[in-house]
Amino acid sequence: MKKSYLMMAAAATMLAACTQTDFVNEVPAEAPKAIAFENGFVNKTTRSENSSSNYTLRFYDHHQNFKVWGYKNVSTTPVFDGKVVNVTLGEGAGSEIYRYDGLVYWDESASSYQFYAAAPAGHAWEFNAPTSLDDQDKGSFATEISLQNVSIHNDQGSHMTALGDAQDLLIAAPCQPTIGETVGLEFIHILSRLNIVISKKSGMAEEVRSYEVSVRNIQKEGSFNEASEAANPAGSYARWTTTGADGMYQATNATGALVQEGVERHVVQTLVVPQAVAYEEIALNGSDINADSEPYLYVKYGVANGKDGEGNPTFEIFEKYYNLAQIFGVTEGQTLPFNEGWENTLTLTIGPATIDFKASVATWATQVQKQNSLN
Repeated sequence: MKKSYLMMAAAATMLAACTQTDFVNEVPAEAPKAIAFENGFVNKTTRSENSSSNYTLRFYDHHQNFKVWGYKNVSTTPVFDGKVVNVTLGEGAGSEIYRYDGLVYWDESASSYQFYAAAPAGHAWEFNAPTSLDDQDKGSFATEISLQNVSIHNDQGSHMTALGDAQDLLIAAPCQPTIGETVGLEFIHILSRLNIVISKKSGMAEEVRSYEVSVRNIQKEGSFNEASEAANPAGSYARWTTTGADGMYQATNATGALVQEGVERHVVQTLVVPQAVAYEEIALNGSDINADSEPYLYVKYGVANGKDGEGNPTFEIFEKYYNLAQIFGVTEGQTLPFNEGWENTLTLTIGPATIDFKASVATWATQVQKQNSLN
């Protein structure tokens, strides 16, 4: 199974805000204040059932726990050493409660703390601790993930997305509160995401079925080094290096899944290693595709053209190939970026003779839309 490697070194550009507020953990009246966690949220959702714009900032919708590592500037002994913090919902709308077993209390002799976190807690995170009091902000994560496990699609029945046992690569930047404050951890995606949705053209009378939609020759493993570049809120893949062989994200249905008019359903929704996808001219029938081709989209679908002897519809089968960058509106000499925290969404509308594409790229700050049509 292909692996990718995550290396995280603390960066001041991603410091999360720390806020003074009430503690969510019960604290004995006689005891000093406990260290509590709250205000953690995911910057952009990786789970959207029917709409790529269905964002939610509630952390609980993505993970019900995370692990925390913490250090104080008066000791090299960790305050938290991979402690699991569980997340539950409170009574208020959208409220969350963060709890952990065995409360840890603030040390008033310490003037600063450094915190790291990763989700989900069940993943085998490996944390390299700071080695001295002067290096509190030099911890790093060294861990393995499999991007194959975060592919989200349903191979059976309708083209509804289904979430499997996925690992979502989130990191929380260090936070240095003063004594007595809660720890606010802002979880930020360092992967990109690809959505592909499909529907039938308005007014088309013939039945349409989809047999396969796949993205091929795309890099599925890579290494991340936060120390190599500063975080770029406008989006970048500069901190990632792709490694290994190309792979594929695929949604298939042997009997063909019904494609409905006016209903956009995800067929592929997956996290992607940040990378650049180059423009390349390819034949629509795929005759010039090979192992060295740039990432491309393959679509196999059928349009009803009659009935068999038992009255069941028969289908004319079409197979088409498209350079991935081209159908996102990229022109020759340019590349399609899969940036950290970006979401690239491609909508396929199948017509009698063509597939129309609507491509959108959503970043942290802006959304850019492009439309084009290819045969």
